[in-house]
Amino acid sequence: MFLVYTTLEVKLGTSAKSGVCPVGDGMWHCLMAPKAQTCSRHRPVCQLGANYGVSEAPRSFDSLTAIHRAIMAFIFHYASLSKVPLSAFAPPPHCFPNMDSPFSESPKSKDSPKLPDTTDTMSPPTQHPDFWFYDGSIILSVHTTMFRVHQTILSNHSEFFAGLFTVPQPSGEAVIDGCHVVPLYDKVEDVVDLLKAVYDPSHFDSLPPEAELDPLLDFISGILHLSTKYVIRSLRQRCISLLSSKFPTTFKAYNTKVASSTHERFKSDSVMRAINLARENEVLEILPYAYYCVARTKATCLVGRERLQWAEMSMSHSFLLAFQRSPQCQSLLCAHARGPHAEWHVLEAAKAPNPLRQYTRWYQLNVCPECVAHCQSEHLKGRKEVWDKLPDFFEMPTWDELKST
Repeated sequence: MFLVYTTLEVKLGTSAKSGVCPVGDGMWHCLMAPKAQTCSRHRPVCQLGANYGVSEAPRSFDSLTAIHRAIMAFIFHYASLSKVPLSAFAPPPHCFPNMDSPFSESPKSKDSPKLPDTTDTMSPPTQHPDFWFYDGSIILSVHTTMFRVHQTILSNHSEFFAGLFTVPQPSGEAVIDGCHVVPLYDKVEDVVDLLKAVYDPSHFDSLPPEAELDPLLDFISGILHLSTKYVIRSLRQRCISLLSSKFPTTFKAYNTKVASSTHERFKSDSVMRAINLARENEVLEILPYAYYCVARTKATCLVGRERLQWAEMSMSHSFLLAFQRSPQCQSLLCAHARGPHAEWHVLEAAKAPNPLRQYTRWYQLNVCPECVAHCQSEHLKGRKEVWDKLPDFFEMPTWDELKST
């Protein structure tokens, strides 16, 4: 290494004043030279660092050897002391054909757009037009929007704010018109929805009873999120009731829902959105039926789909696959009836398993009334069993445990 530095010092010292690199192309050729090639001007450098063939040129300076990095560091140091332009040490273009020179400014850095300076362009705080009451006693600051509302109203609805307002505020806290400013790190639109529900008891009446799932989720998502966060139990329960109207939590409610003339068929994306909202806000009791809807329609839910197919075959519709005569049956024809088995094939050909679906094609069984009544009883018992085990199909706690949370 001493020999390398000595050679460079002697060579650079001879013509540094001229501003021209005395090493010139020779040193770069030496750095890039194949092993068989020699360099008479800088033989020590060539012998120590000639590890690359011309076709094996390093693509970046990180791949150079320690010797090469030491040489480069010396050139930078010498140039800074002698005030020699770094461009004088630039390698010939053919030495690094696929790499920008380290001595020149990258075109990307010249052309890349600079991030705007937002320190001077940040919007000043604004008063919300609907929730700035001049007799308000507390100011909620949400980003650049401010809400002047009533401390007592928030305290009566929210256990969180009731506890917050009992704590003495530090003397350094911001105060506007005698009102303490409480910063909230929520979405402005969610706070607006929450305050509408707090100040207007009829707010939920503005949602049509027959509203589809997506509009319903738009309506309640902000309220549910903030009522959960700030412990507003009454509003949270209203949101859960609306979700339960779409995703029932009892077998009776499910039967009422599917029997309704306005029974809605959900889109998979809408159901996934409801699932995410429920999981984020601990509304776990709607998840079993929501998962059921997704498993029926989405082929990617393989485990849930297979379990529903098994439940349909072994529980709710087993009377078709393994038909058994009623103990009160007096007809010998029922023992050889082919109707149940044929109906099972019709059910099996359906695209999606639906073990909770109520079977209604009793006349297709071609069996006696006693056997029909027996099949109806077995069918109802099997559907109830499917409902009870629905959380278990998706590896969740029981219905009672889900509702207790």
